Amino acid sequence: MKRKLYTFTAILLFFPTLFFSSCKKDEAPKADLAAIKKEWVTGSWKQKDIQLGVSTNVNVPGVGKIPLKEGMSMLDDPTINALLTGAVGANPFVYTRNNIYDFNSDGSYEVDGVVDFGGGTRLLAGGYGTWDSEVYGSVLALFPEKDQRDPHWINNITASQLNLAISVSLPGLGDVPMKLLLEKQ
Repeated sequence: MKRKLYTFTAILLFFPTLFFSSCKKDEAPKADLAAIKKEWVTGSWKQKDIQLGVSTNVNVPGVGKIPLKEGMSMLDDPTINALLTGAVGANPFVYTRNNIYDFNSDGSYEVDGVVDFGGGTRLLAGGYGTWDSEVYGSVLALFPEKDQRDPHWINNITASQLNLAISVSLPGLGDVPMKLLLEKQ
């Protein structure tokens, strides 16, 4: 008799649980993070800084190895200014200090400022083109020409700040990873 009572009690507990767990709850729509990032990117951004993206050592003849640390400013650091001035005659990055990046909602962009430094050094993004958000909103892809893609990985984005990982090709050094720091205008 006890066994039948336990079986009956188990059945009574099982069916209501099954009934309530099978009801579908209304779920709030999930936010599309890529769309939110694209919305945040749209607008006008002023360049705050360009920083070295990785730590490294540079071997200077007659001086030896000079350590360069991640996060050193390509605009203001005296060591980097001296190295670039000695290598190419001037620090080309200081000319980009006031660059403004306009990312329009129609998918076009324009860089107002210096994009060509001479001597083969220039921003791959050029002065204008189209842009799109790729890889689930993790990449800001710039297309200065139809068949040319310049990816900028989004390290961090808020409504007022944008931190991009970029690669800059420097004659004699190759591609150098850097961080482009922008502030919303």
